[in-house]
Amino acid sequence: MANNSDLTDEYVLSTQLLSDGEPTRCATIHSGSDKILELLSGSQGGIISKFILPDSNDSQKQSADASNGGGGLEIQPGGANTRHPHQITAILSSSSLKTNLVSSIYVTGCKDGKIRVMDGNTHELKEVLEGHSNAVTSLTWILPQNESAKPWLVSGSWDGTAKIWDIFQNNNSSICIGTLAGHENTVSVAGLPAESDSIRKVVTVSAGIAEGNSIRGHTVRIWTLSDNGANNDITSKIVAQVSNDHSGPMRDVCYDADTHSIYTCSNDGTVKIRSAEDGKCIETLVYPGYDQPMLLSVCVVGSGATKAVVVGAEDGNVAIFNIGQQKQGEAQVIGHPGCVWNVIPLGSTGDFVSSCHDGNIRIFTRHASLAASPEVLKAFNDAVTEAKAVRSTGPSAEEIAKLPKWEMNALTQGRSEGQVQVFQKDGKAIAAQWSASSRTWIEVGEVTGTNENAGTLNGKQYDHILPIEVDVPGGGVQKLRIGYNNGENPFVTAQEFIDEHMLDQNYLPQIADYIRQRAGQSGPTIGMGAGGSTAATNSSSGGMGAPSYASEPAVPMDITPTYDHLPMKGYKTFESGIDKKGLSKVVQKIREFNDSVSSNQLSTGEAGETLDSLANTLSVTNRYHSSTISMAELAPLHTMISQWDATHAFPAIDLARIAVLHPDAAKSERRAYWEEILGGALDMCLGLGDAAAKEVAVPMLTMRLIANSYKGGPGSDGAAGILIDKILDCAEACATSGNKNVRLSVATAILNTSSYMHASSTPFPSSVAMRVVDVVGTIAGCGKYETEPMVRSLVALGTVLLLPGGSGSEVKELAKERSIGSMVERVAAGHGEMASAVSKEIMSVLSTL
Repeated sequence: MANNSDLTDEYVLSTQLLSDGEPTRCATIHSGSDKILELLSGSQGGIISKFILPDSNDSQKQSADASNGGGGLEIQPGGANTRHPHQITAILSSSSLKTNLVSSIYVTGCKDGKIRVMDGNTHELKEVLEGHSNAVTSLTWILPQNESAKPWLVSGSWDGTAKIWDIFQNNNSSICIGTLAGHENTVSVAGLPAESDSIRKVVTVSAGIAEGNSIRGHTVRIWTLSDNGANNDITSKIVAQVSNDHSGPMRDVCYDADTHSIYTCSNDGTVKIRSAEDGKCIETLVYPGYDQPMLLSVCVVGSGATKAVVVGAEDGNVAIFNIGQQKQGEAQVIGHPGCVWNVIPLGSTGDFVSSCHDGNIRIFTRHASLAASPEVLKAFNDAVTEAKAVRSTGPSAEEIAKLPKWEMNALTQGRSEGQVQVFQKDGKAIAAQWSASSRTWIEVGEVTGTNENAGTLNGKQYDHILPIEVDVPGGGVQKLRIGYNNGENPFVTAQEFIDEHMLDQNYLPQIADYIRQRAGQSGPTIGMGAGGSTAATNSSSGGMGAPSYASEPAVPMDITPTYDHLPMKGYKTFESGIDKKGLSKVVQKIREFNDSVSSNQLSTGEAGETLDSLANTLSVTNRYHSSTISMAELAPLHTMISQWDATHAFPAIDLARIAVLHPDAAKSERRAYWEEILGGALDMCLGLGDAAAKEVAVPMLTMRLIANSYKGGPGSDGAAGILIDKILDCAEACATSGNKNVRLSVATAILNTSSYMHASSTPFPSSVAMRVVDVVGTIAGCGKYETEPMVRSLVALGTVLLLPGGSGSEVKELAKERSIGSMVERVAAGHGEMASAVSKEIMSVLSTL
């Protein structure tokens, strides 16, 4: 057992645990079933990993000798359905609440804007909370002063809001009871002590907004939240705020009860310790070294003389500031093989956990008895050294081969006096400077790897080449690089990058700030890969004496491109005829056919009162939220669709098209019913054989029923999801129809199918997605489609290209092999501006492999 008698002055690695191999974004300490202590992590791949720690007493931790796969690793402990469609950006356990009033749960924040509540014992998904319009990146609890009252959850999002949730309702149905709006972009949150039984407090911090060439407006706000009792809402009030005392966006915030202080970290490389009463800065901690990296996460560990502030940085380091001693000294810096996204305390031990871009969770300790074995420490240090070395080498042979040859330098004219260009000479990269007076290039020296950010991009040499990983909507990562030369305007460079790659304009300040942080304010450097910038040399050094401004490793930014039309979100429906007049016509036609069928007729009551009752309920659309539909009212539809032939059953399909939009009719308990209804209609359509492309009523109404079923409710959309293969069979059979109404119905059914696949928590295999591509190919190839159905078909295609996970990547690969891009451009050219815009976005998606 570790105790304070074996404390060392500095932290060392204790445990190293590899999760699912994807970059690890967040972690939380959780007391699982049987009070077993667990370490839960969320990854960039949307996966939760669970590590069992040996003892429920958080002072007992495992030795790092069991690392690299040890620690009782379990990936997706709640099963496949718990995989998130985007990266998990926050995770929080209820174990920290220290109360018996709430059940064991943990919650996750995701890039898709949703919060998921997970069972703390089984790890199964309990509930999904919707309300944010962008990524949820910060979670905290806020407690009442009265210990008999339940805590609230607070979430911070990229949408500029924080939301207050009551997730411990007696009916297990969580509700949002308040929204804190008006923030400047991304919001981080931390709970504060309550003022009274009815007034709780929370602190929020924002990332700021672009003003000219700088980012301003990043603000600390302290809020009081007054409980209004039975109204399920709160009254919020800002009681203190402080703006712009960091020189860059704030990325995280935490609260420490021992010091009653708020801690904020920023892109400016500093941590500010603040009063929890008014938010004003008491002390500033500065990241050690010449260049201050972006600080992404902050936490406080230890107590008394061992109290420390820990920050995770994008440059691949953790810094520890010892604030428990009067003389703090220099902060300890622990290198990592990649960006450190998140740091959290390990209970009350004084140890901490880091979440790293290399996919590892690491525990660091001051207890000598808990230090990792020499072998594990060596492996860790070697990984850090190797990662740094990879970033510090000179241009690769491949990069040098792309450079213009020195022998042909006369063909490359400089633009201005002193311009630097890199050439290849004798297999090496050399820097040359343009002399305007002599109209020649003057060789300066070989380009070395002393500036680890320098290199070539698209045949051009830059002072800094910085990686940017772009999360593609729907899953997958587009790996890009941006080139920047010292002396250039970062905002101009960022804007050119946004234009080239069709990124959201809102990312301009974030990318520009990233460039400034990574490139620093150093002057141009000759002999270290400088290119395209005006530079001066030290003549006494043979051109190679310029100082090195090597910075720490650049780490991918976390940004997401947005498209105007892709992927499809939500569903388009066919709602014509949902009124008394329209429904009366359908019911009358059913009665006519009921009299003429030779068998399986509806009873007098079914054809009369039952159908009238159903039609009356469906016609009053403004009461859908409160009206109900019984199975007795739905039973006649089942009889007609399953028992009547196509020439008599199509009015029943039309009535089912309307009924499926009623929430009660399509509720989850009726999935089996709708599976039979949809399956019966599809069988009827497919039963037409080659005539499916010539008939109108059954193909059109079946496709419209399918389209509406996705919108209806969990029963009908679940049934449609099970029948997707058959839906695609039917769509393919009807795709070349000569009737424009059928064509619109097919395109809409395919569009909604793609949207369902994209939003599904269960990934669809690429083989199913390629069937959507095939149907769109048939649509494009027949040459019959009008603009609106063609646009819908193209959006469906783009949506399956953006499927989450590996499926989307596989579909893109297969689509490229089939030259789908050429087909899309050809078809779009004849269908107007909207089709061209969608086509352009599809081409951009196809380029992100």
